[in-house]
Amino acid sequence: MAGVRRRTQAERRAATRTALLNSTVDCLVEYGYTNVTGAQIATRAGVTRGAQAHYFATKAELVAAALEHATGRITQQFRDDPPQRATEAEAVMALVDRLWVLHDSPAFTAVVELWLASRTDAELSSHVSRLNKQMTAAVKEILTEVVPDFLSGKDGVAVMTTALAAIRGVLLTGFVAGPEALDSVWTTTRGQLEKLVRAAIEDGQRSAGQSSSAGRGLPK
Repeated sequence: MAGVRRRTQAERRAATRTALLNSTVDCLVEYGYTNVTGAQIATRAGVTRGAQAHYFATKAELVAAALEHATGRITQQFRDDPPQRATEAEAVMALVDRLWVLHDSPAFTAVVELWLASRTDAELSSHVSRLNKQMTAAVKEILTEVVPDFLSGKDGVAVMTTALAAIRGVLLTGFVAGPEALDSVWTTTRGQLEKLVRAAIEDGQRSAGQSSSAGRGLPK
């Protein structure tokens, strides 16, 4: 058809690679790391097994690339349109809610599959460790941009570390519980996290007030 630009070879290669990575994430979620095969991934991506092998020589290489793809999607979504709220506590909790939504996704389910598999797979473990550090650093970077005072406070990092661990723990519980149970556990956990957030902010305000009073000295 006139006027339709044909894709370049580089664009076609990039599209094929992306299709394989997306297919790998989907297959990891559906079959699990142990059961997934290159043939399943290639079929879902709409490419031949030979094409899949051309781009990724081994299963570990393919799933490692898919993990990087999946974690990149998670962190990019987290970067996009960071929430803005009237108070510091509301802003922190909005970020906690965003973390929950992003983790409660097929991409994170695929990440969990590879976390578990990496325990006994040295090659996969090195990839997982490196990419997990990248994801954690990206989350910290965004938190620093949105709520810098909270994260620099005495308990800010500890509270957000607790929040991240709690989110992941609740989602793991959800693998063996129904959606209603998952929602209930998250509601309870979120309430406790909000108490920690508000306590950290209040403690920081008290400490700042005490420092200010000490700096002024006694009245003459």
